[in-house]
Amino acid sequence: MIYPGMMHPDNVSRLLKLEPTQKNIVGTTVTNSRGKTREIKLSSWFLSSKSYVESKDLRDHIDWLLRKLNQSEIGLKQLQRTEGISITLSCVWRSKFGHSGPVLWPEQMRSISDLDLECSFDIYFDPDK
Repeated sequence: MIYPGMMHPDNVSRLLKLEPTQKNIVGTTVTNSRGKTREIKLSSWFLSSKSYVESKDLRDHIDWLLRKLNQSEIGLKQLQRTEGISITLSCVWRSKFGHSGPVLWPEQMRSISDLDLECSFDIYFDPDK
């Protein structure tokens, strides 16, 4: 997730030489699946592996994201030096049975560190799924 502050999400794409899977532009309106319309208050730029990686192993999704971001390292570093921009590698992990947890390989932790990214986890226990 990239929250670019006052920067337009298209400028994030230009710097990274990478298109987002979703972007929100401050001041525009969006309508959700229930028909509710709201105005975007905060621009955002998202890159999601959800439609590109079929595996349920979080590590495969992180590898996909890291490959994309490593190709954009120069632009990423430039964004990180820009005041008002927030960048996070945000992971969602769901458990049907409540056992184990998300695992990262040392190489992934090294790559995340080399890219100077924070990594957050949203963890859900969904026994009905």
